[in-house]
Amino acid sequence: MKRVYFNHISSWTNGVLTISSIICSLIGEFELFSEPNIAWNKRIFTLGSILMVVFFARMVIGKYYVGWNKVGITIRIKFFLGKYFNFKDVKSTDLQNGILTVVKKDGNKIEFDLSEIEENDFERITEILIENTVSN
Repeated sequence: MKRVYFNHISSWTNGVLTISSIICSLIGEFELFSEPNIAWNKRIFTLGSILMVVFFARMVIGKYYVGWNKVGITIRIKFFLGKYFNFKDVKSTDLQNGILTVVKKDGNKIEFDLSEIEENDFERITEILIENTVSN
């Protein structure tokens, strides 16, 4: 059984990672350290770049990823490109025989085969969907 990586995009860890990468990049770009410590500018800029790569790499690496915030959700199961949709566009969700079907208000259906992932993970996916679509 496969595990899904969950990433609440609005979490404090993502905020700290993003803000620290921006600060490091700005410090390195504007060369705040003077002549004897000029190597530190490059190191800090490199650190900022690495932190930004880490932030985005978590969203790209792996076939099983779910990222969400209060507006929408991205679900990537078995494919490099996932499906993104807004919570306000969801009309209903249905889970039968390991297939999660999301019906949007415009009538489009999005299906995800969750049969190969662990039971706790697909329960969490449905919990996230229900929690955020009920509040709309």
